[in-house]
Amino acid sequence: MPAGKMPHRESAAFFARRSYIKPCKTVYHIGKGACQTMAAIQDITREMVFSLLPPRAPESHKGNYGKVLAVCGCAQYRGAALLACLGALRAGAGLVTLAAPECVCAAAAPRMPEATYLCAESREALLAAAGQYTVCLAGCGRTADTATADEMRALLAAARGTFVLDAGGLSAIGTGVDALAPCAGRLVVTPHPGEMARLAGLSVAQVLQMPVDVARGFAGKTGAVTVLKGHRTLVATPDGRLYRNTTGNAGLARGGSGDLLAGMVAGLAAQGLSPEAAAVCGVWLHGAAADVCAARHSMQGMLPEDILPALCTVFLENGR
Repeated sequence: MPAGKMPHRESAAFFARRSYIKPCKTVYHIGKGACQTMAAIQDITREMVFSLLPPRAPESHKGNYGKVLAVCGCAQYRGAALLACLGALRAGAGLVTLAAPECVCAAAAPRMPEATYLCAESREALLAAAGQYTVCLAGCGRTADTATADEMRALLAAARGTFVLDAGGLSAIGTGVDALAPCAGRLVVTPHPGEMARLAGLSVAQVLQMPVDVARGFAGKTGAVTVLKGHRTLVATPDGRLYRNTTGNAGLARGGSGDLLAGMVAGLAAQGLSPEAAAVCGVWLHGAAADVCAARHSMQGMLPEDILPALCTVFLENGR
């Protein structure tokens, strides 16, 4: 095969040569027409989610529900930072701090008085803050450039709690996944197929053909709980467990939906859920709220911000 060329039809043998892919033994149709490794895939259910998310104790305060530092947003993508932080707050985090350029903070503050802000802080101040928060959420609304890659690497090394990495942060790191090592075991990554392809050094077509193997392989290789977003989002754990979401609809196919999801996962992790539990609960709740939105506003007309009040409906209906 000529250098740099991909086979017209990717075979199991070809994928087996990739560092993130295990050879498949049995056909399992999650992707389209692909050979998928047969293994137990557990559907995420309402009962599972609310067994992992206990009711809030009457005698409690914001400190009981954790602190999220959101390193998100830039001049071009100010709304992503707002949606990510609102997702964390609506999911139940006790305190959310947005660390962003001044223009992003100025845009977010009138819409989000509940948050606190670190505006245009020095790299040293930002890294010092990262070590003091329960969860660091990074990458939403960041551009995928060298400066972002350097910032994400420094944050991954400085953070001491759970780390949720999304969007521009993932794209900036690309195949340099060695940067994820400092947070192995306490890291959640939330790529869409394009971001997953860049991380794993594959084509988007390969990710779509073999999502189960790609997600599980990447999680095992990096120690990151891997949320591979799609029609039926997958959550893969470093020890090989795999969950499939059963909620959500095509109304989520809009810019901002992923930022909201990343924020929700971070907010759940801040409350003491493990990275695995936060990811499992986050994707189900995000999809369930989207289903409420579709019933209220239609899939055609719903917006990511509509998910926020719909999430409250889901919580109310389930005693939270």
